[in-house]
Amino acid sequence: MSYLIDSSMKAIYKKDTLKDPESEDNTYSNFTLKRETEFCCDRFKNFCKKFTVWNYDQGKFVIVDQITYDGHSVQSIDFCPFCGEQIEYEDQNSPKKVKKKKVKTF
Repeated sequence: MSYLIDSSMKAIYKKDTLKDPESEDNTYSNFTLKRETEFCCDRFKNFCKKFTVWNYDQGKFVIVDQITYDGHSVQSIDFCPFCGEQIEYEDQNSPKKVKKKKVKTF
């Protein structure tokens, strides 16, 4: 894993669509965080090692939003809770498209 300087954090994941074992016709998506993920700071990297922060259903880092008797709810995050860097989520199966600027000619 590498660290970024003056850039946003890049969370690289792999999306797998799997057959639901409880239903014949349904599928579900599983998002696996890859080792190539570029963390923005040591504090967030160490926090992710100690606590479950990656959500396999959403494909994003999350924090616990509310705890109830029935379970808990989570809120996805787009910024590092420690240093404030923006988190970019990228599917390794479909890399980001590069936008080409159109040049007007007169």
